[in-house]
Amino acid sequence: MIEVIEPGALTSVQDVDGRPGWRHLGVPVGGAADPWSARLANLLVGNPANAALLEMTLIGPTLRFQAAALVAVTGGLTATLDGMPMPTTAARSMRAGSVVRVESGPGARGYLAVAGGITVEWILGSAATDLRTGFGGHDGRALRAGDRLRCGAGGRLLRWVGESSAGPIRIVDGPHAGQPLAGTWRVSATADRAGVRLDGPTLVGGEVASMGLPLGAIQVPPDGRPIVMLADRPVTGGYRVPALVIRADIGRVAQLRPGDEVMFASVSLEDARSALRRKEEELVALEVLDSPADDELGWAGSHG
Repeated sequence: MIEVIEPGALTSVQDVDGRPGWRHLGVPVGGAADPWSARLANLLVGNPANAALLEMTLIGPTLRFQAAALVAVTGGLTATLDGMPMPTTAARSMRAGSVVRVESGPGARGYLAVAGGITVEWILGSAATDLRTGFGGHDGRALRAGDRLRCGAGGRLLRWVGESSAGPIRIVDGPHAGQPLAGTWRVSATADRAGVRLDGPTLVGGEVASMGLPLGAIQVPPDGRPIVMLADRPVTGGYRVPALVIRADIGRVAQLRPGDEVMFASVSLEDARSALRRKEEELVALEVLDSPADDELGWAGSHG
């Protein structure tokens, strides 16, 4: 059992895949905004990649674990375990009563996985919280102080030994290609799980015939300020789409914070496929850690 002491700015139960099979009925896909980091968190504790876990935004929660557990925190936030720093590339063991505090970091989102996964009802094939319509996850909402979450058991300790991507966000042409997304852009304060609005050079926007919105689509409304579509995007959209962010870089967009600067670089479809293959290979760059002896748990658990 996990007790929520403080909920953080926006913490919800998510999985990686969301609900891709229900778009024809108007149900958004949802799921983790940074799917790569979410998958890594699960893999570090020995879970299936799509197990239910916590997504945390900007400032994370404070959680008390009522039983011993294996936990991993990944993504752009930082965390402490009973006051001691936790890595974002390895799982940790903890004793019953240990407290994990997740705080701000270099990115917008973090993911906390517990061995055995967070136990919630799966609705329409997913554990993801749909925050806009209020279903899935934990009572269809963000976590609140006093909430209690059930979780599984088992698992194993692993460490990630891969390398992170850097450089411009890579894009491919969209259905309304023709105007380059050159220059430097800045993330607007209106960025959320549905999309990241950018301020910078004004693009030619406007309405077009309604069409399906894939993950990473860059929509340009009439005001000329592009929006990169993320997990909670609408099923359809009616604005020009000059380009799409490649799948390998979606997580990097989801980690952008208000005020962050971003640049784009156009690549070919083959380059996009190669980048995704490399990203998948990096995900499984894991090595097993030895479980610590009980008298060593003070380095990862209670030391008060």
